[in-house]
Amino acid sequence: MPRAEHGFTRAISEVVGGFIVSVLLSAFASTGLIPSSYLLMFELFNLVLTISFILALPYWGSGYLFGWLFGLAIMSQSGLVGPLDFVIYFVIPFIILIVRFLKRATD
Repeated sequence: MPRAEHGFTRAISEVVGGFIVSVLLSAFASTGLIPSSYLLMFELFNLVLTISFILALPYWGSGYLFGWLFGLAIMSQSGLVGPLDFVIYFVIPFIILIVRFLKRATD
């Protein structure tokens, strides 16, 4: 079962990967290598991936979630995670983690 270090690594790699894709798409669109209408397609694809991410969160292990939160907090401090992204990718997993701990405490 993946543990905290795996969640940490995934958070770092996804933020860095997202940043690189964003820079490349912007550069390609500004130079005319891809039509700017393709940016809308990538935004819609990103929305689908975000929804699937949220739906998968309850199935992640607690240690993995903790590692994810720690990695995302570090990336947020570096300025690579915007405010809305932070809410989606940090607050929602944090709420899931708290609900899990409260559930275990009452059992």
